[in-house]
Amino acid sequence: MFGMATKDQVTLNMPLHSITTKIVLWMTVLTPMFKFALQLSPITTSLEVSLYKHCKASRNVLYGLSTLMRSAVLACIAIFAMIFPYFEYIVAFVGSSMTMAICLLFPCSFYLKIFWPKLRPRTKAVILILIILGTIIGICGTIVSVQGLITKRKSS
Repeated sequence: MFGMATKDQVTLNMPLHSITTKIVLWMTVLTPMFKFALQLSPITTSLEVSLYKHCKASRNVLYGLSTLMRSAVLACIAIFAMIFPYFEYIVAFVGSSMTMAICLLFPCSFYLKIFWPKLRPRTKAVILILIILGTIIGICGTIVSVQGLITKRKSS
């Protein structure tokens, strides 16, 4: 579509010594790191709440413990990823099965349950369609991740 001189990766097509190219490359490198920390935030926040309940210490000590605990959670996940050869498929399985439920199915279902008498029929239909489509997509994602795990195990 763009010619034979176009490279596979977008960043390889950018001018070599441009400041914008350097910014884009650094953002490409840093984005996954920040994204991973954000995805771990609910886990670490829950652990921090538990820590704060059981530990009566100064604010600085709690901050230090919180930093240490967040680093330990990150280190544990990195170690699991290195020890277990199919860790990415397990994460994909959990992600595909749980993410759709937590992000779409549960909120829509709870909204319907709470506001059913007050909702218009068209709104009910749209939400029910979202629930059905979300269920289908979640099942398909789960099947694909299980198939990937099985294929990987057979090939090794």
